[in-house]
Amino acid sequence: MRLNCSAQFIKITHSFLTSRNFRVRVNNILSNPKPILSGCAQGSLLSPTLFNIYVNDIPNFPSCHLAIFADDTAILTRHKHPDIAVQALQTYVSQLQLWLADWKIKVNPSKCACLLFTKKRNMPILNPITIFGQPVPFVSEYKYLGLILDAKLNFDTHIQRAVTKASNSSFALGRLIAPKSTLAIKHKLLLYKAIVRPIMLYGSPIWGTTSIRNLRKLQVFQNQQLKRIVNAPWYVRRKLIHQDLKIHPVLDFMKIISKKFFEKLPQIPNILLQLPTYDPAVPSSRKRPRAMLDYTYENFPTIKRRRDVSTIAENLDP
Repeated sequence: MRLNCSAQFIKITHSFLTSRNFRVRVNNILSNPKPILSGCAQGSLLSPTLFNIYVNDIPNFPSCHLAIFADDTAILTRHKHPDIAVQALQTYVSQLQLWLADWKIKVNPSKCACLLFTKKRNMPILNPITIFGQPVPFVSEYKYLGLILDAKLNFDTHIQRAVTKASNSSFALGRLIAPKSTLAIKHKLLLYKAIVRPIMLYGSPIWGTTSIRNLRKLQVFQNQQLKRIVNAPWYVRRKLIHQDLKIHPVLDFMKIISKKFFEKLPQIPNILLQLPTYDPAVPSSRKRPRAMLDYTYENFPTIKRRRDVSTIAENLDP
C-alpha cells in the first residue's frame, strides 16, 4: 500500500502467491503435497521483483552501504581504523535485526561472515559482530556472487579455483574435444569458447589487474586447450596456433570484455558505482579494475604487462 500499488495489482499478486504446494522427492519416493506458507515461487520470473518489493524498506545508514542481489546481501563500510568500522557494522546490524523480526525474515548466522579488506599485516584483535546473539566469524576469504574475495584483493584463490573448474569442464567434454575426436576443429573451438573459457574468465573485469603470475596461469591453460583441440605437436609455436584459429590471447580478450563492461557502468544508476573519478596518473589507480584498459600485453613467448603511456596521456588531455 505504501508503494501506491493498485488494488488490482495486489489481487493478482495475492493470487500468484497463494494456493501453492510443494513435494519432496528422495530417489523414487515422493512425499505428500504440503502448502507453501511463505516465500515466492522458485524459478519464476516474477519472484525476484516481488522479493525486491518486500525488502524495499530495509534500513539505510549513511555510514553503511547495502549491496543486494536477490537474497544475497553484503553490508559495506570503510574507515582507516578497523575497530570503528566494526562498530559501525554492529550498529547497523542491531537495527537490521529489528527490521528482520518485524517482517519475519529468518537469517542463518552460520552462513554469515565478516571480511576485512586491508593490506596491514599486523591487525588488532577485533570484537566479533553478533547477529541474533550469535557471533559472525572473521574470515580471510569469502565467495560472493561467484567471486572469491580475499582480504588483500589479489584474487589468488579465485583464479586458481577458476582454472581448476575450467579444467574440470574441459575434462567433461573430453570425448568431444580430444585430439582423436572426429568432431571438426571449428566445433571444438566453439565448445571451448562457449563453455570452458567463460568459466575461467568469470568476473575478469574485476580481477583483471591481478599479478602477472596469476594471469600467466590463464594463458598457459588456454595454450594447453588449443594445442589439444588441434592435436598440435610440441614444437608448434603457441602464437601460430592462436593465429590459425583466429582466437585472441587471454589477456587481449579480457581487455575487450572489460572495455565493454566499463562503458556500460555510467548507464547503471547504482550508488555503489559512484566511485571517485579514475585518474591513471594517481599511483594507487594501478590497482583499480579500470586500470586494465591502460595496459598493453605481450603474450608470446612469455606474458608481460606494460602501462600504455599514450592512453594515459589521452586520459589526462583536457
